[in-house]
Amino acid sequence: MRKEKINWLSILQGWTMLWVVIGHAPLGEPGEGPVWENFLYHTAYSFHMALFMVISGFLFYRTRIAAEGWSYPKMLKDKAMRLLLPMAVFTLAAFALKILFPAEVSRDSSLSLGALLEAFICPYNGPLREMWFIMSLMWMFALMPLWRTILSNRYVTALSFLVIAALHYFHPDTEILNIGRTLKYAVWFFLGLLLGKYDGAVAFARRYPLPLLAAGIVIYVLGLNFDETLAALGGIVISISLAFLLDRVWPRVFSTFRDYTYQIFLMGIFAQVAVRILVKHIQVPYPAAWFICLLAGLYIPVAVAILLKRLNFDPLLRCIGMKAAKSEK
Repeated sequence: MRKEKINWLSILQGWTMLWVVIGHAPLGEPGEGPVWENFLYHTAYSFHMALFMVISGFLFYRTRIAAEGWSYPKMLKDKAMRLLLPMAVFTLAAFALKILFPAEVSRDSSLSLGALLEAFICPYNGPLREMWFIMSLMWMFALMPLWRTILSNRYVTALSFLVIAALHYFHPDTEILNIGRTLKYAVWFFLGLLLGKYDGAVAFARRYPLPLLAAGIVIYVLGLNFDETLAALGGIVISISLAFLLDRVWPRVFSTFRDYTYQIFLMGIFAQVAVRILVKHIQVPYPAAWFICLLAGLYIPVAVAILLKRLNFDPLLRCIGMKAAKSEK
C-alpha cells in the first residue's frame, strides 16, 4: 500500500474534526443556547464519532493490516505510545485544571488514587470524558489478529458483520474499560475496515458522488425520524460523498488544520474551555463568542503542534501523539 496521503481522506478527516469542534463549542449547557447552536450541536453528535470510527478502520486496514512490516507486537507498541500516553497526559491535565478552577467547570473532580484509577478504568467518568474514544480505538487496534482472521474469508466477513451489528444494538451497558461503547461503535470501525479492503465502494463514491450525496441525505432524514444508527449512516454517506466532491473543486479545503486532527482532538477542548471562561467575564456578543470558541478549538492545537514540531523534542511530541523528525547527517 502507498504511504502518501489520500487527499479525499484528508478532506474527510478535516470535515469530521470540524464537527467534533462544533460539538464542543456550546458556551453553556447543551440545549440552553440559541436555536442555531442547538441545531449544530445535535447535528454533530448524530454522526461525527461514528464517522471517525469509519476513518480509523479504513486507515488501520490500509496502513497496518494490509501493509508489510507490521507484526502484532510492533503495532501494539506503536498504538499504545500514540494513544495511551497522550490519554494519560491529558487526563492528568484535566484533573489539574478542574482542581485549579473549580468554579469554572461543570463537573467537579478531586485528585485522588481512586479518581485516577476510575479515569483510566472508566474514562467516560473521568475529568475528560472524551478519552473514551481513545480507549475504544485501543481496543479496536488490539483486535488486529481477529480482524485479519475475519477478513480472510468473505463468508466469515459477512457473518461477522451481522454479529457486530447485533452487538451495536444489544451490547452490555458497562463503563468498565469502556467495553460498552467499544462494542457499540465496533460496527463503524468494521465498516471502515471493509471500505479499506474492498476498493469497489470507494471507486463508486469517487465516480458518483452526487447520487451518493442524495442517498445519504434521504438516509439521514429517515434516521432522524426513526433510528439514530440510520442517521449516523446517512451522515457518513453524506460526508464521504462531500469529500469526493470537494476533492474535485476545492482540494485544499481544511488544509490549515486537517493534518493535525488528533492534536485538535486532544487539545481543542482545553482551548474551548478557556474561551468559555473568558466570555463569562467579558462582554462579547454570543455568536462572536461561539465563533471564537470554534476557531480556538481548531487553531490553538495546530499552533502548539507546529511549535513543538519546530522544537523537535521527542518526549514532548509523544505527549500529543506525534514523533520527532529524524535528523539527517
